[in-house]
Amino acid sequence: MCAVSVTTSKSLSQNLKTPPARRRCHNGFGMGSKPPVRRFGGSYLLPVALGLCVTIGLAALPARAADTENCLSCHRYRSLARVEKKSGLVDSYHVDPDYYDRALGPHARLRCTDCHERSEVDVIPHKPVRPVDCTRTCHLIDPARAEVRFSHENIDRMLESSVHSLAVLGRSNDLLARPLRPGQSKCLLCHDEPVFRRDTRNWLAQVAPVDRCNVCHTGQQAIDTPYAYWHVYARSRPARSHRDLVRSCGLCHSDRRIREAFHLPDSTASYLASFHGKAMQLGSESTAGCLDCHVGTMQNVHMMPKHDDQAAPTNPSQLGNTCRTPACHPTAGVRITSAAVHLDLSASRGIEYLIGLLFILLIVSTFGPSALLVMLELLQVVVGRHDPGHHQRCRLAEQMLASPAGRRALTRFTPHQRVQHWGLVICFTVLVLTGFPIKFADRPWAEWLVHFMGGLSVARHLHRYAGLVLLLGLVYHLVYVAVFAWRQKHEPGRSWWAVGRSLPMVMNAADLRQLFHLLKYLLFLERTRPAADRFSLEEKFEYFGVFWGTVLLGVTGVVMWGNAWFTQHVPGRLLTIAVIVHTFEALLALLHVGVIHMVGVIFSPSVLPMSLAMFTGITPTEEMAEAHAGMLEQAAQEMNLLPTGGTSDE
Repeated sequence: MCAVSVTTSKSLSQNLKTPPARRRCHNGFGMGSKPPVRRFGGSYLLPVALGLCVTIGLAALPARAADTENCLSCHRYRSLARVEKKSGLVDSYHVDPDYYDRALGPHARLRCTDCHERSEVDVIPHKPVRPVDCTRTCHLIDPARAEVRFSHENIDRMLESSVHSLAVLGRSNDLLARPLRPGQSKCLLCHDEPVFRRDTRNWLAQVAPVDRCNVCHTGQQAIDTPYAYWHVYARSRPARSHRDLVRSCGLCHSDRRIREAFHLPDSTASYLASFHGKAMQLGSESTAGCLDCHVGTMQNVHMMPKHDDQAAPTNPSQLGNTCRTPACHPTAGVRITSAAVHLDLSASRGIEYLIGLLFILLIVSTFGPSALLVMLELLQVVVGRHDPGHHQRCRLAEQMLASPAGRRALTRFTPHQRVQHWGLVICFTVLVLTGFPIKFADRPWAEWLVHFMGGLSVARHLHRYAGLVLLLGLVYHLVYVAVFAWRQKHEPGRSWWAVGRSLPMVMNAADLRQLFHLLKYLLFLERTRPAADRFSLEEKFEYFGVFWGTVLLGVTGVVMWGNAWFTQHVPGRLLTIAVIVHTFEALLALLHVGVIHMVGVIFSPSVLPMSLAMFTGITPTEEMAEAHAGMLEQAAQEMNLLPTGGTSDE
């Protein structure tokens, strides 16, 4: 087949008006004339060699048996299009040659005139072409080069008994402002064949599974075994990817006019917000798609029943079998069916809605005041305001840090505590990088980050094992606190209640008094800043948040990870609640750590460019004098650098 060389629409129109004998191919030879032969050294070796190379190259490529009319000579060019005068729409007439070369779809074995009337397209320029009738009889070419007659006429009868009847499709077309013209087949609402979106890079690699047949049938396979194998396999699986199916289904199921006319929820939006939908957006083809749930295994998609039909896979009586197929949740309990897939949180008004509302209030009531305190602290920096005794405390801290005894007295974090902190930092970072791309799966950066990590499966495993290490770190920290408290309990006259109240990270009444004092200072109602001890109220609050968040995230994460076991004992609705709690708590943790904590340890002017407290255990001088004046003065008194009961205020 010869391809016409076309670069512009003008050259194309000129070429089409040229008689066939005068058209020229891209190799320079006239189609209706004898190609010139250039002699080389008085011989024909060069053209013969070129002819052999071309023959070998053509033999190595799949034959375009379907294009016997040579239509691709023109329609292979992407610029072949026309603008309609009335509507202003662009009609594209491009057909991808790879569709036929690599048999990328069910129509690759059809001649163009199997769908288009021969009398309308056998002349150039073509006559007005009528819409294609998808139910007309096709003439397929099988691998043995024999012609087989085939028709889609029976599909019209199948659709009449399905939820997508021809009447429903016709009304949907009207509600969609008639994307299908009069006479066009309703099949085109769902099918946009030929499908050119399949990734052709993996096409040749798909023949590999046929090699398994050689285990028993070495040398005995029929020549058409690969074709027969893939013919059966391809029709037992969806012809399109999950992403393409969502686009196709979403044409109607996300359209407001259709949803209002047929009283349908926005299933596309709720699916994309679900765990399955997020996995799909990140490139997973192993997650559940539209047809995995709404069409039974090996069932006919054109006979999709209504939801209230007893035979429907989504009917409550059948949903257990639908969810627990070998490809989805084979070991889960039947209660997994109560887990929400199409959950609209804003419209549910159930326990899920109340939990979401509670977390929103929690975020506002915790992150809001913390952010306000940070802004008020930055305001003090802008106006250049300090506590009257700030500079004297700075000199005192520098004096103490100059001696080994003073450095030991001002050490706020022991090596053991710093190791626990860095373990927490590493786990938290991994959890954020692997978890939030799933939360924001519709963002371009999320898909890029997941692919950078090696795919969704790798990201999931990293997330789960980082969470497991975090839980082990929590257990270790509890043991560490218990050992510390046990040692404190052995001091004479101390009860467990007194030991618990005296733990460094436990908030007490003095901390609340200092909080009100700090608010007055930041609002310019007090001249002095409260003298906080080794750990300020803000740090104690962050510690409580990390402790609470780790427990909550850990429990909900384990429930989601072990969904198969849990749904054998508890309702699947618990999975939905676990997902909601896990998501909101993770967002709350990121806000506090990524904003509040990072400002205090990196971007605060007193520690810029970074606090070295978690490297050396010693807080920088400026921060010590400002945020931990109580610890500084107590250490100075113990070293007799201040009079007993004295103050460092000027």
